[in-house]
Amino acid sequence: MAERDAIIEASKMIAPSSRVVGFTGAGVSEESGISTYRDPGGLWDRFPEGASGGIMGILRRHPEVAHELFSGLLEKLREAVPNPGHYALSELEKMGHLKGIITQNGDNLHQEAGSSNVVELHGNGYRWRCLECSTKKVFSRDGLFEMAEKILSKMEQFSIEWIIPQLPPCACGGHMRPDAVGFGEPVQNLDRATEEANKCDVMLIMGTSGVVYPAAMFPLIARERGAKLIEINPRESDLTTHCDLFLPGKTGEILPGIVQEIREMRA
Repeated sequence: MAERDAIIEASKMIAPSSRVVGFTGAGVSEESGISTYRDPGGLWDRFPEGASGGIMGILRRHPEVAHELFSGLLEKLREAVPNPGHYALSELEKMGHLKGIITQNGDNLHQEAGSSNVVELHGNGYRWRCLECSTKKVFSRDGLFEMAEKILSKMEQFSIEWIIPQLPPCACGGHMRPDAVGFGEPVQNLDRATEEANKCDVMLIMGTSGVVYPAAMFPLIARERGAKLIEINPRESDLTTHCDLFLPGKTGEILPGIVQEIREMRA
């Protein structure tokens, strides 16, 4: 947990700002029970080929684990709810400080906590896109799990030929896939993320290793434009040396304390 002096220092940096942007990675979702892929016991640890080929890389080598893999991912997503860090970011927006969040996460938890301007670099698991016409559809929580469970109930092992006819249909006659970025696919919303990084005067870096590009370039863009960088992370990242302030610990433990400190400054 960060010491009080660091929380006060971070609060003094944020309080006068009306253009704070959050930059979040898998560590923020991990605090809601969604395990990261890279940490010990994570997916890339269990299946090393995933680190270079993603989930599809695992399934190509181990199609027999498809049901286990997808069931596990679905269950974690079903159980996940916004944590205090998500709600603290939403509160900073209501207070007029936070103007946007650039996130590498696709679990919709920032939106569920009330954040309105969320720039998703790697897509969103609740949003699906037609393979033919690119029409997009957003599923509710219940709708997504009901649809996914029907597919899983029929699945024995994975193949592209089997899965495509099982995917939800589009009005054009095609089928829809999750609008999430896989390995080898371009990230989404680069222009919006670049605009947010260029315009912010403080960037909050939270729960990221800082090793995945192009995502990790946005704090560096903000820094080049004169923004202050504040990092909240259990351990130092590849971005720490670029930051003006590093607070060791979890976002859900530290950020609510910063919000409270700013409230007291404004009282």
